[in-house]
This record gives sequence, structure tokens and C-alpha cells, in this order.
Amino acid sequence: MSAIGFIFLGVFLWILYNLFVRVIWPVYKTTRQLKKQFRHMAEQREAQNDPPPPQRTEMPKEKVGEYIEFEEVK
Repeated sequence: MSAIGFIFLGVFLWILYNLFVRVIWPVYKTTRQLKKQFRHMAEQREAQNDPPPPQRTEMPKEKVGEYIEFEEVK
């Protein structure tokens, strides 16, 4: 490789490094932090909106009697 080739390679690697450090890495960190915050907010909302269901104790229904059909007399 000639000297000009090394210069072009160095400039290309420098541009690639700057692109990574100034654009790609901050976007990655920001999206990861936003996902973490949204997950935390969703967990808080679920904990706030979903109180434990009240315990229902149903009494066994006793049979009072036989059902008699009612007809209205005019």
C-alpha cells in the first residue's frame, strides 16, 4: 500500500470511529435507558392499579323449598 492509501485508510477509520462514538453509541445508551424507565413505569402502574382481590367466602346456599311457578290472575 502506498502512503496515500494509508492516509485514506486512517481518515476512513477516523470517520468511522467518530460516527460510532458520536451517533451510534449515544443512541444505543439512550434507547436502553428509555426501555428501562418505561419498564419501571409499567411495573409501578401495575402495582398501583391491581390491588389484591378481596377474599370472598361464599356461604353454601340452603334449599328453602321447591320452586312454584307464579301465574298472575286478573
